[in-house]
Amino acid sequence: MPEIDYESLASSTKVRIAAFALKKGLSIEEALEAIAIEFLAMGGPAMIGKPKGQVHQLFPKEGLKLVPKEGLKSDS
Repeated sequence: MPEIDYESLASSTKVRIAAFALKKGLSIEEALEAIAIEFLAMGGPAMIGKPKGQVHQLFPKEGLKLVPKEGLKSDS
């Protein structure tokens, strides 16, 4: 996994990471690792730049056919 280049981050982001590290009693490296783990655990990569899928109705002139709770019965 590529590392986060702390020095290339915006100064406001560095301040927030430093505050997080101080609050949790972590080093900057540990704080970056914790943030990365949380990002991955919460599904961050799936949210970046991925448009939501579109739902298309294949037969718009037909209504939905509901299956009875008993399921389909065979003719055997």
